[in-house]
Amino acid sequence: MPLSLADVLAHPSLAAGRPVVRVGAHLLTQPVRWVHSSEVIDIAHLLRGGELLLTAGFALASADPDRLRRYVRELSARRVAGVAIETGSQLPRIPTELVEEASAAGLPVVELRGVVPFVEVAEAINGLLVNESVQRLRRGDSVAHALSEELARGGGPDELLAVLARLLPGDVTLLDAAGDVIAALGNEIATSAISVPVVVQGVGVATLVVSPDDPADHVTAEAIVERAPAALAISLLRSFPPSAAVRAAQALLRIVGQPNPAPERLVAAARAAGLADGVSYVGVVGRSVDGPVALAAVDAALHRYSAGTVSSVAGDELHAIVAVRADDRSGSCAALVESLRTTSRAEQSRVAVGPVVTGLTGLPGTLAEARFVLDLAGDLGIADTVVVAAELVVERLVRRIGDPVLLAAFVREVLGPLLAVGAERGRRLIDTLDVYLQCGCNKTEAAARLHVQRQTLYQRLEQIFALLGEDPTGSPRLAAVHLATRLYLGGVVDAN
Repeated sequence: MPLSLADVLAHPSLAAGRPVVRVGAHLLTQPVRWVHSSEVIDIAHLLRGGELLLTAGFALASADPDRLRRYVRELSARRVAGVAIETGSQLPRIPTELVEEASAAGLPVVELRGVVPFVEVAEAINGLLVNESVQRLRRGDSVAHALSEELARGGGPDELLAVLARLLPGDVTLLDAAGDVIAALGNEIATSAISVPVVVQGVGVATLVVSPDDPADHVTAEAIVERAPAALAISLLRSFPPSAAVRAAQALLRIVGQPNPAPERLVAAARAAGLADGVSYVGVVGRSVDGPVALAAVDAALHRYSAGTVSSVAGDELHAIVAVRADDRSGSCAALVESLRTTSRAEQSRVAVGPVVTGLTGLPGTLAEARFVLDLAGDLGIADTVVVAAELVVERLVRRIGDPVLLAAFVREVLGPLLAVGAERGRRLIDTLDVYLQCGCNKTEAAARLHVQRQTLYQRLEQIFALLGEDPTGSPRLAAVHLATRLYLGGVVDAN
């Protein structure tokens, strides 16, 4: 497991800089994959995600407010672990615009109040990360070798679990898709337990749960999570060939993923997998950011939400069809979304929920739309771990219209007076208006989401309505105004 952001900030090489977290104190547990330093403001496209970016702020000191905000949005879209900014004579303080944007985007910002040699910091921290990576590879090879030897002797699930328990003392359990025990060594599943799916022919047929006696031995635990499922899948194929239900689920997801499947074939496969016509469904697509454990947690959450869930995990992607519960038939599927957002290790995956469809013939559409929404969220730099098709209706429509000249003209026509006040002020006013409308014109909720005092919100709204000529709420202009704000803030229209 990589070092956390808190671990890195506490390391002697960086602690000498007297770091103070200005934004994101609640995000210090997230992992740091690498430490990188740069004074280039257009650095985001060169990063892979998970980096702690160190900067002395030379470029930030001369950047205009709009560029500072874009700098933060670009880093957030790349999902960097955080940015540490050195303050001093070059940059006396971190700009307010950067702090505000980072707070909205969920990007940790650390102020370094003392000078530290960035090269030495990077060498020290990255050396630790590389060393741990080497240890994981070696331990992974040891795990794979021990399991392969047991498989060669004809060992089944019980014997393989015994091998795992010798490598990492503790309780080990293998559960089937219904949650029943296939094999177990010990009988406790601790809060520190690690779970990972075991996939056979693209379908999750079991879950391995490891409760180590020493949770601190995360290197071995991660090696088991990475290497054990393949050996267990072979063992289960020998001992427990896939049931008819598993094969039906596999066939359905294969058909649903095809372009324009024949309706009669689709309906027959869905019924064989236990799905009924006349029921509401959503497609769900999940992608792992950091290993397979997160997808196991997402898969488990989907099955807990609804017994009518058919899912498949292949590589770093999960596909699922989920029957919408009778008490959650709204377009947003609020209970499903909330369960996914509160899933353990949620930050290690990205999940998209497609639109609600009724009937079996709509299954390919909702799954395809979930995949489209997941890609779209990445393009737009949306940092949420769970994105919902119902909340991105405008963005989905705009992406498919694809005429930037037409859309830019529409934005200028509707929001022209707000754009005319300047890029920085205009964006702040449009962002305020958008949040206000998203909150159903609830000023208290809008002020909280914008992290401003209510009086500040009132003043901004007065400016906005004066520039627009009237308060659009309750008027025929409302839909057009809200659509224009979403187009502008979605980044798909150049309205400068």
